[in-house]
Amino acid sequence: FPEYNETLYQEQLEVLDQIAQERQAERQKMLDSGEVASEQNFEGTDLDTSRDRDLSAAAVKRMVRMDSFVREVFRYRTERLGLCHLARQNVELSNGMVIRKGGKVIVNMHSVHQSSSLQGEDPSEFRPWRFVGKPKAATKASADYLAFGMGRHACPGRFLAIQELKTVGVLMVANYSKIEIQDPSKTKKALLTRIGNPIDTGLLFTSRAK
Repeated sequence: FPEYNETLYQEQLEVLDQIAQERQAERQKMLDSGEVASEQNFEGTDLDTSRDRDLSAAAVKRMVRMDSFVREVFRYRTERLGLCHLARQNVELSNGMVIRKGGKVIVNMHSVHQSSSLQGEDPSEFRPWRFVGKPKAATKASADYLAFGMGRHACPGRFLAIQELKTVGVLMVANYSKIEIQDPSKTKKALLTRIGNPIDTGLLFTSRAK
């Protein structure tokens, strides 16, 4: 979906502009109060002007469109069946069905992630901003988002995983104006393949550097 690259890039610029303004206001406040004598005193500190536009973890956290994009990727790309569990004791469900001790349970992920009642309009379509403005961060495990499980057994490493994915995504968008699949005929195969499995084609990167 290379058409969304520029929207994500513009979000970066807006976030970095906002952070730069906040840092400048903080420096000015310190100068006005006499806490710092001159601009030179900020060199080498956390408020060094050279760091105003760093793609820091704090900056990435503000990029709500990137967060929504990542969550939508997991919702759209997750395999149909997954989260295999083994019952360690007999379990009776609310409908009376009993899962015997030693039985294996596999969750129908597709029925959850492609449900219009749970996901809203056009669940079969990739809509990267689906979760913008909603309390549904990419790390939030819930009954309508099972990429990392849910409840007390939800993957504790999801926070690190999502932070890594967003950071890599942000750096890719920052450095490349276009990212396209090398062999367009493999697009459908790529979308239907489980995340992490290799695809026998490459990517074409167009650098933003002049």
